[in-house]
Amino acid sequence: MLYYRTSMYLRCILLERVFPDGFLWGTAISSFQAEMGAGEPSDKTDWWAWVNDETNVSVERVSGDTPLDGPGFWELYDEDLRLAREDLKNNSIRLAVDWGRVFPESTHDVEVKVKKDLWNNVWKVELEEDDIKALDRVADHDAVERYREILKCALSYGLTPMLTLYHWPIPLWLHDPIACRDDMASTDRRGWISQSTIVEFAKLTAYLSHELGDLVDLYCTVNEPRIVSEHGYLTRRGEFPPGLNDPSLFLICLKHLCIAHGVAYEQVKRWDRSEASPLGPSTVGLVAVLQHYEPADPSNPDDAWMSQFIDYAFNEWNLNAVFHGDYDMNLDQVVEPWEQLPHQVKGCDYIGVNYYAKWRVKHRKTGVNPLLDYEFAPCRDDCSDYGWEIYPEGLRNVLSWAYRRYRRPIYVTENGVADVGDKLRTRYLRSHLDEVYKSISLDGVPVKGYYYWTLMDNFEWSDGYRISFGLYNVDRETKKRTPTEAVPVYREIAEKNSL
Repeated sequence: MLYYRTSMYLRCILLERVFPDGFLWGTAISSFQAEMGAGEPSDKTDWWAWVNDETNVSVERVSGDTPLDGPGFWELYDEDLRLAREDLKNNSIRLAVDWGRVFPESTHDVEVKVKKDLWNNVWKVELEEDDIKALDRVADHDAVERYREILKCALSYGLTPMLTLYHWPIPLWLHDPIACRDDMASTDRRGWISQSTIVEFAKLTAYLSHELGDLVDLYCTVNEPRIVSEHGYLTRRGEFPPGLNDPSLFLICLKHLCIAHGVAYEQVKRWDRSEASPLGPSTVGLVAVLQHYEPADPSNPDDAWMSQFIDYAFNEWNLNAVFHGDYDMNLDQVVEPWEQLPHQVKGCDYIGVNYYAKWRVKHRKTGVNPLLDYEFAPCRDDCSDYGWEIYPEGLRNVLSWAYRRYRRPIYVTENGVADVGDKLRTRYLRSHLDEVYKSISLDGVPVKGYYYWTLMDNFEWSDGYRISFGLYNVDRETKKRTPTEAVPVYREIAEKNSL
């Protein structure tokens, strides 16, 4: 009888496909992509310099579009947060802070205590109350107050904010991307290649959690360490700053971003002392982009090996570093004693998973370096405007893999499709949420929330405005938001908490 009742209960749950109580439904936006277009621009970051560089535009590293034509969230945040709550019936929103807005001028002169390990890696960054006061004297108070207004507005609409502390732009006083592109030896402003950026990031995260902690309980430290590292330092096109193609720099950048997560985790835990929700005072995680990789030709052993290698380098490496302290700097998939840094494991309360597509991996057989020896086969069918292969089952695969391996709760922090014609988005949304539900109900994965990428069309980095991810289209002149066909679908799902 007990077996019968349990089976019937599970059958009803599966048929109704109800998500757990307290599940967070939201959308995600990033500061540099969405804020400009109305109000003060953010013109003191590496990304600003990168997309406005004439050489980059002429050789098509970047589109030539300007973030000044963006959706204008900096001024229009109330309208957008109202849409998220009242039109989409969401109960959460993922936002980001622009480092260059908060500290447009250098924080180097705020001296803090830095400890390094035996291998000269930054290990601890210690700040005291006087250091927070010193940072406050450097900060742009108008920008900080605007972020407080945005967060208060989100809370007033009943939206739980998830705050990303680093979503890619770095102040120019830390990273000169043009000088690094042309001759890295000519500048000491080397971004994540320099350990000084880790120290300055610790100051930023300490200050933000002190100043915003009464409004935020759910934090992302770093968004997609692998993407920053790969597209900045392992790219043929050179689309992200500083546009280099050097496997050793890719690994240095990735290593420093993982260490930066750890020091940021410690700062938030220390300086956010207020509870704004049951998640408080602070729930702090890392956001990783996890994609589904498979051999372009499964019968080809070279493709099979390369697919496994790319999965290790792009999906697994950064999470192994954060959770286990494994820094496999030669990528031989064997962590030697000198590559084991358990003291760098500071904590990670959840894993944020960004998932978009399936990639079929081919071995190029150049024999130069495995990181330079692969390419992705073209999308065969069911392709997004980016040419990415739509594969909902891959989301369930990476969710289950991440939970089995690292045993942390998971938020799907980005999931969306490039679809300017609005022909794919509704099916993409439904099919991927179906896989999230299967992960929860069948695989036992504790997925706590889902954030669609993105709320409205924005500045898609080096590709500008040719790509449309938004649930709402945006007229670049009038800033009018127009809902896509997926809006009523997502509204019904979020409101009912079920598919």
